[in-house]
Amino acid sequence: MAEALQLVHYDVGQEYTAHHDFGYASIRNPNQPARFATLLLYLNEGMTGGETQFPRWVNAETRHGLNAEPKIGKAVLFYSQLPDGNMDDWSHHAALPIREGEKWLMNLWVWDPVYEH
Repeated sequence: MAEALQLVHYDVGQEYTAHHDFGYASIRNPNQPARFATLLLYLNEGMTGGETQFPRWVNAETRHGLNAEPKIGKAVLFYSQLPDGNMDDWSHHAALPIREGEKWLMNLWVWDPVYEH
């Protein structure tokens, strides 16, 4: 189950500071629904800045953040939940500030197991 697509626009100077897309369901909810995955669909390119950054990304070679540069038709898929059902703290991400131009994208949030909103 997924939420409706959201159209997102950023102008010069706008950003979305680092955050998670998941939240925590009420302890009273037996299904414990949560955002499972996020899909970002980039609709334009040519701006300066505006990368999607994963500041906690690490691998065997670096601990620097991973930046995804917006390009028309490019998509970024990432999971907010680990295979064991726990939330993934490394899904922490940000929309870096636009320095020149503008940025358009759509996002899709996928829920697991039950979407009740």
